[in-house]
Amino acid sequence: MAQKKTSSPSKSKPRPSSGKTEPVAPEATWTEVEQQVLAALGPEAVGQYPADLEPMSQVFEQVPDEAGLLPESYLRFVEALGYRWLNTGKKALAFLPPRWRASASQGMGEPSRQWTEVREEREAGRHVYRFVMFASADLNDVNGFAFGLSAKSGALAVFQVEDSLPLRELGTFETWLGKALEPLRKAVAKPAKQPELGDPLALRQESLGEAAAQARQAGAATLLGAFPRDTRAITLLHRKLGVVPDMVAEFTELKTLTLKGAGLKELPAVLGQLSKLVQLDGSWNTELATLPPELGRLQDLESLNLDHTAVSRLPEELGQLPRLRSLSLKSTRITALPAWLSGLATLEFLDLSQTDVPAGELEAFRQARPDCSLYPRP
Repeated sequence: MAQKKTSSPSKSKPRPSSGKTEPVAPEATWTEVEQQVLAALGPEAVGQYPADLEPMSQVFEQVPDEAGLLPESYLRFVEALGYRWLNTGKKALAFLPPRWRASASQGMGEPSRQWTEVREEREAGRHVYRFVMFASADLNDVNGFAFGLSAKSGALAVFQVEDSLPLRELGTFETWLGKALEPLRKAVAKPAKQPELGDPLALRQESLGEAAAQARQAGAATLLGAFPRDTRAITLLHRKLGVVPDMVAEFTELKTLTLKGAGLKELPAVLGQLSKLVQLDGSWNTELATLPPELGRLQDLESLNLDHTAVSRLPEELGQLPRLRSLSLKSTRITALPAWLSGLATLEFLDLSQTDVPAGELEAFRQARPDCSLYPRP
């Protein structure tokens, strides 16, 4: 029995040291998961943003002062690995490079404060930032993760950002990263059959510089190239194309083209070559300000949707469209109706809701075209 008792302490020796195990560095945690994603899905599922990647525009001139808002563990992480991203097709996570970090932070509100008040401060250049957004899987509605001071400990902590507001405290950077990567581990174990991989935030499509422009062209061309050239409908909802490449003219049988929320600033003139196009939807491209006059060549076009764009005037050539039945300009910058608009004999629906077109002009159009449904209603 004595021998059995002497053997038991040797088995228990590791126990006292188990509580002193060195924590795993965030860099090691990320690298482990990245290797799993790479092995399962290939190189299109992992990547890195250049540190100098710059958005096409900033929300406000004042850049957030990040002093004291970026923890040392995070700084060591990006110094070692850069601004990495992972995308399994089901789950994604990306670290924002500095200028994008600033831009996303500008788009955030603050808890318990009216956005109008915060915006006024930022426009005046006197806002003191309390949060810095550093990672995301979806920037469309300003969702992601931000650093800020913990209400409990006063130390830097990670906050969940939902619809532009930092709402829930998630602990330290190290704690957060371990939990944030767990859904990606699970997604790798059960991958989607045809996952959409690549940059989950499409930052290059929204950035300045020649490399970014080339990436936009290449990405859009690759996406369009997947469609047969005789296809009749192409729908690209919120795909962040950034541009519509000239190769779109190759789709000679195209009847419906949906580019809603595609991050476009312009439409190419070659769209005028799509002689069979019936429906064109360019809505929710908030920086789309002008239209090419070549759209007036679309003799079969029946529906044109430009809702929630920055369009402020319509080219006169649109008055040459012989079959246009529906024109939607809701929440655009249109302030006056062109004279030719009431002369579009086929027009049956016109939406000018949430625009600054004077009430007198709207009433004059109603008088001239009582057969056309006009919004807003009187």
